Amino acid sequence: MTAVDLIARIETTAESFAPVVQLLRAYGDVVRAEPGNLRFELFAIDDPQRRLTVVVIERYVDEAAFQAHLRAPENAEVNRALAAALGGGGSQLDMLVPLD
Repeated sequence: MTAVDLIARIETTAESFAPVVQLLRAYGDVVRAEPGNLRFELFAIDDPQRRLTVVVIERYVDEAAFQAHLRAPENAEVNRALAAALGGGGSQLDMLVPLD
């Protein structure tokens, strides 16, 4: 069983930053309750040029848990809400590969 790790980056604006963070905080409660979720944490990039980038670090126990997360209706709902808040934008996913 191999865990699935990823980083989601969401580029916001000064106007959309707070609503996006609020949306993702609420969504994090949902995701952390999903079977197989091990991590859902929010960060902002500490760089004056990219301060409005929200970063979500996620971990799932395995690929099946990650796929179940993707199929959850709440996932589609939050992506629609993100698109609305960002004027059509969304998150960029970076899948992580362990080097151990």
